[in-house]
Amino acid sequence: MNRLAPGFICILLFGPLLLLSPIVQAETPLPRGYSIPIVDISQQTHRRVIVDKEPGQYLGHPTTVLLEDNKTMIAVYPKGHGRGAIVMKRSTDSGLTWSKRLPTPDNWATSKEVPTIYRVIDKNGVKRLIMFSGLYPIRMAVSEDDGGTWTPLRPIGDFGGIVAMASVERLKNGDYMALFHDDGRFLRGDGKRTKFQVFKTISKDGGLTWGRPAVITEHADAHLCEPGLIRSPDGKQIAVLLRENSRKLNSFVIFSDDEGQTWTEPRQLPAALTGDRHTGKYAPDGRLFITFRDRTLISPTWGDWVGWVGTYDDIAKGRQGQYRIRLMDNTKSADCTYPGLELLGDGTFVTTTYGHWLKGESPFIVSVRFKIEELDAVAASTAPKQTDVFVSGTDGYHTYRIPSLMVTKKGTLLAFCEGRKKGRGDSGDIDLLLKRSSDGGKNWSKQQIVWDDASNTCGNPCPVQDQDTGAIWLLMTWNRGDDRESAIKKNTGKDTRRVWVSRSDDDGLTWSRPVQITDTTKKPEWRWYATGPGVGIQLQKGPWKGRLVVPCDHSLVSPDDPDGYNSHVIISDDHGKTWSLGGVITPKVNECQVVELADGTLMINMRNYDRSKTTRAVATSKDGGVTFSKVTHDPVLVEPICQASFLRYTISPGHDKNRLLFSNPARPKRGDRREMTVRMSYDEGKTWPAARLLHPGPSAYSCLSVMPNGDIACLYEAGKGHPYEKIVFAHFTIEWLTGGKEKSGDK
Repeated sequence: MNRLAPGFICILLFGPLLLLSPIVQAETPLPRGYSIPIVDISQQTHRRVIVDKEPGQYLGHPTTVLLEDNKTMIAVYPKGHGRGAIVMKRSTDSGLTWSKRLPTPDNWATSKEVPTIYRVIDKNGVKRLIMFSGLYPIRMAVSEDDGGTWTPLRPIGDFGGIVAMASVERLKNGDYMALFHDDGRFLRGDGKRTKFQVFKTISKDGGLTWGRPAVITEHADAHLCEPGLIRSPDGKQIAVLLRENSRKLNSFVIFSDDEGQTWTEPRQLPAALTGDRHTGKYAPDGRLFITFRDRTLISPTWGDWVGWVGTYDDIAKGRQGQYRIRLMDNTKSADCTYPGLELLGDGTFVTTTYGHWLKGESPFIVSVRFKIEELDAVAASTAPKQTDVFVSGTDGYHTYRIPSLMVTKKGTLLAFCEGRKKGRGDSGDIDLLLKRSSDGGKNWSKQQIVWDDASNTCGNPCPVQDQDTGAIWLLMTWNRGDDRESAIKKNTGKDTRRVWVSRSDDDGLTWSRPVQITDTTKKPEWRWYATGPGVGIQLQKGPWKGRLVVPCDHSLVSPDDPDGYNSHVIISDDHGKTWSLGGVITPKVNECQVVELADGTLMINMRNYDRSKTTRAVATSKDGGVTFSKVTHDPVLVEPICQASFLRYTISPGHDKNRLLFSNPARPKRGDRREMTVRMSYDEGKTWPAARLLHPGPSAYSCLSVMPNGDIACLYEAGKGHPYEKIVFAHFTIEWLTGGKEKSGDK
């Protein structure tokens, strides 16, 4: 036994660990991003209270406790990054103002790790406060007078751990369960890193003594740690949210239906709940607010202090939740946010943490206050608006595929696609279809057939509008319906793939009879051919200003290259009257889109057919598309080998920044077409710092456009079971795409 204080005895019985849940093997990763809205209150300074700040001193990792008077709040935190002397402050007005630093026992200055404070009540109704300090050994201090006086830190046993205790929960029998983790270094104090394990320890006397720790979960591949405990609303189930420290997977969750005696195997949480040190409480309406450090793999608020609003059922069923909140913008990497969280009687949340809130200054402690209902309307207004435009199995077509979206000079939206009558395949009886919207995508016209050539294949829409004449040129391809792509590539088909163009002079209401331009845009030895799919552009700079450029691809099979796919462009310098072949990009590239950079360079972004890579291929042209550079690969733009959209959003002068947009199913595994993701670049495609998940499920081809009001639109293939169930029109703001870092008026 270790002597702690009068009436304060801890029994040291450290023995074999009790592993209650089996180790699970690697699992299929969930989406790496999230599509729910982000409510950004990081600039709303009226919500903030500075708890403590000391120039040049790192203040970090606070926890808080709210006493029963609903006014007294105590905060503890270290002078340093985890390790350091423990500071204590008190508020008597629910966190609006804070005392000076309070006197503490001398050995609190020896704290090795994050202090954590909790209210506990023993089975006789005696209340006390307890505070833990981790590593080896875990130590604890006790106050029997609501924080007026405290014992020194004293070991609770011959064991250690990290972030002890991350959670403390009263069980139905009156015992307390505390949770912590270790990576092998501190459990026995031998300093050797082995594996991550999450432990529980039980107190039967209101927190005075703690029993032998037992493992409740571990994972073969994930590094599970920092357990954040939340009870179900009916109290019957316990969920524990877990940080994933290898940074390869989402956060995890485990469940217990028997007060922590046994636990489910760990499973990944949605990306919307991925982060560190989850702390949650229920709002008066029954919803959950959980605050944490954002470490989502794809997130515009990565490294910031964030929160999540949803329900316990969302956690249990693996749903994304309702929305996220960006509480404050952390200015240095991800060094922030071990949060305290309290709920006041009027429904106000007070959450408190540390971070690099001012660039170049040391971290300090801040609290943020809000009510969930204050943020609900903002969340609803920033969510992408999504409408099903073409639904497979309706209006006489088995499947709709290959979307193309254009916003005309008059602001009309033109949504093109292929209507495949007999099945999903790329050959057969396929018509080229169009729907129009004159109200920003709220309503769409009836389906219009632009081109139907009996049982043959008419498709690959790629429109471009001449800004000088207003004419809309629609580039398309044709082949016999009984010729498959494989036969055309082998030159064994009955015919070949041919290039056609149609024109509209009335904003897409009517279209001219298609005219074949194969002779001037396709070399005789080429076999397969596709225009776009997507959109073409008109050049705005240099000696080629006014040139129409349409991205395409073709095949030229050889023994060295059995796929034989290459990209190219076709151009018109006479406002679409004639078309000719431009530059060719080889090898192992395919469907493509092109943008004009700020300096007049053309950048073409291509579907990759190099089997050793699952990233987008890129090339550039300095002569208006006549020749192109060698192919490089963008490591950020991962793909499952699929079409993508690439578009100019803004350019300076005329706008505050140069911005490019990109969308595709962002999965780095061949054939894994899901997670439609939209990205934005501020440096002409060198980096892509902004990224949002638009659709987490199956998805494939897409086409971006810019709305007249500056919103962004995306027409894309999506579904629940497979990507080709429907073609969806989504439109959203730059605020949604950047997680609130940019507003619609910033452009």
